[in-house]
Amino acid sequence: MNRIAVFALFTVPLLCFISAGVIELRQDRGSLRSLRRMLPIAVAAVSSILLLLFAVLELSGWNLYLSNWNLLAAAISGLSFLAAVGSFFGRYKSRVATALIFVGGLALAILWLLTRLRA
Repeated sequence: MNRIAVFALFTVPLLCFISAGVIELRQDRGSLRSLRRMLPIAVAAVSSILLLLFAVLELSGWNLYLSNWNLLAAAISGLSFLAAVGSFFGRYKSRVATALIFVGGLALAILWLLTRLRA
């Protein structure tokens, strides 16, 4: 697969979370004080950045070897799924932000599970 297409595919979840954060902050400035609203976005953004870092290192030719790679990928995938489900319990002011967090979290969980299939 084309390297640029893979990189673009792996940036979709991060763009979803950034867009959701911006939309939510425009709707309600008090969202930063609510841990219930910001925790799913923060967890998902961190796991998105880890996925993007993994993609860049793999595409640049680095041979990453972790003895517990499957366990790490499954754990981060689970956290991403929890962030997606947590979007419904966050009581966000915007339905668009809720949908973006949900879709981005599911996409991120699927992409992390697909990294387990690497050779």
